[in-house]
Formats: sequence, structure tokens, C-alpha cells
Amino acid sequence: MMKYYLILDIGGTKTSGALFTQGGKIVDDYVHVAPSKTFLGEEAVYENTKDVLLHIIEHFSVKKEDILGIGVGSPGPLDAEKGIIIHAPLMGWHDFPIVERLTADFGTKVMLDNDGNLGALAEVRMGVAKGLQNVLYMTVSTGCGGGIVVNGEVYRGSSCGAGEVGHMSIMPEGLKCPCGSVGCFELYASGTAINNRLRDDFQKGIQSKVFDLAGHNVENLNGKLLNEAATLGDAYALEVYRKEGYYLGIGIANQFNFFNPQTIVLGGGVTKAKQFFHGTLMETLKERCIQPIDDGSVRYSVMNDRVVLYGAYCLIKEYTDKNY
Repeated sequence: MMKYYLILDIGGTKTSGALFTQGGKIVDDYVHVAPSKTFLGEEAVYENTKDVLLHIIEHFSVKKEDILGIGVGSPGPLDAEKGIIIHAPLMGWHDFPIVERLTADFGTKVMLDNDGNLGALAEVRMGVAKGLQNVLYMTVSTGCGGGIVVNGEVYRGSSCGAGEVGHMSIMPEGLKCPCGSVGCFELYASGTAINNRLRDDFQKGIQSKVFDLAGHNVENLNGKLLNEAATLGDAYALEVYRKEGYYLGIGIANQFNFFNPQTIVLGGGVTKAKQFFHGTLMETLKERCIQPIDDGSVRYSVMNDRVVLYGAYCLIKEYTDKNY
């Protein structure tokens, strides 16, 4: 009788679920994605989250007794040991006992961790950093989040708060951040930062193919059009990506100097344009890192938007292997 793992990736925009084999394959390469129903209240969001798992069970006609466990990835802050999501404003969750709730509803072991940690775990166990012992992982998308692997294991910190790399200050007199600090890394290097830069420059009247492609409508500006303009050789678009490589380089150099990892793995939507910023990123790293930097120092995830699913699988699989 085949046994499986149910895997869940809770996001602010969408929630994804998949069924994994014991060997770490997504059954039928099928991932069910549903809107996260944010701002509808904690119970509505939880029921929606639960429905994603129920859909997977129904889709594959799997019996609950064939489920070995459930792995869950979620944005932080959270307490992985207690299974509580401490604060998720989009979900309306405050000290929400998601592990307790899922355990009661599905009758199996549930393990929780934040998405940055699970990205790091996935890359070390199954991804482009497989087999390495000291690795950083960072997603560059709406924000910049991260995870840390030390001696082959995820480092969570004293209160499960390690890896919040997006809130290192790289500009002491810089932009104000909603977190309360100023000059935070993600205010300069995230996809949101790039989009804000595009909007500001459009308002200044700067000429570029990216604005032409957007029909000179500020609401249409996005990273996809920027990538397209850069592919066409647009000087402005290429300069935006040069700045992106520079800002990424500053923040990543700080991480290298502090942790001395074997490599950092980058994921997230912004990395789809890596061909345009990787050179500047590496130049900045070589200028600012005290350790030697080579071509293997920065790697790019090939798991893309499934990296948290794979990490949540590794989390629950390793738990059940040790305890059953």
C-alpha cells in the first residue's frame, strides 16, 4: 500500500497543495493552487487552507490512513516548535494554532516552518546546494526573505526569527520601512522596489521601451515588461537591472561576511531576469566580501515557486523517518 505526504504552502496571495510520494516526487506533477482569501477573517482563511488539502485528497482518492504526515510552509513570524503562526495580518491570524487545528482535522502528524527556512532546507536536500553543509537561501520577490543552513540543519534562532535578511539596513539614512527601521535591504532589492523605481521614473518623464510596452500607463508597469525591454537592449531597463545587481550585492556581501557560507541560493520571481543583473551582483560581491568569491558562490534555484513545497516535504519526511 502506497503511503504519501500532504504538503501545503500558505502564501499571502495564493495557497498551494500537493501530494508527495515517500521518495519526494509530486504525484502526477500536480499542484493545486487557490487564492488565499486574505482579509476575510481567520476562520475563513483557515477553512480555505484546509480545503486545499481536502481537494488534493479527493483528487487522488487517497484515504486519510495513507497519509504519513502533513508539512506546512507559511510566512513568519511563527513558532515552529509550538506550531503557532504568531502574526499574519493578511490572514487575520494572531497566535493561530494551525498545527493543532490541522492535526485535529486530518488525524496525522503536522510540521510547520516558515517559507524561508523551507526554501533553504529544500535546496540543501534536493536542490542546487544538495550535499552542502553551510548554505544561505534568499527569495527575491515581493520582499526579500531568507533561510540559513548551518552544519546541514536549518538555523532558526532563539525565537524562530533567524533569516529575516530583508530587514538588514543597507542605507542608514534610507527609506522608511513598515517594520519600523530605515534603509532595509528589501526596500532596494525586491521586486516591489523595482516596481516602485519604475513608477517614480515614469512620473519623472524618463524615456524607455518599458514605458512604451506599458502603453504609458503606470498601472501596467511590471517586471515582465522590464525584462522584455532589457531583452530588446533598452538602456534604461539595463540600468535598472544594473542597480538591482548592485543592491543585491551589498546585502548578500553582508551575509557572506557574517556567515561565510559555501554558497547562497537565490529564488523568487526577480531571478528570472538574472542574466541582466548577475554580472553586477558578482562584481559587487568581489569588491565587498572578505572571503574569496567564485562562480559557485551564487546559485539560482531551479525549483522556482515549488521550493517551499519541497522544503515542507523534507521537513515532515525527516520527522517521520526519525520517529516512526
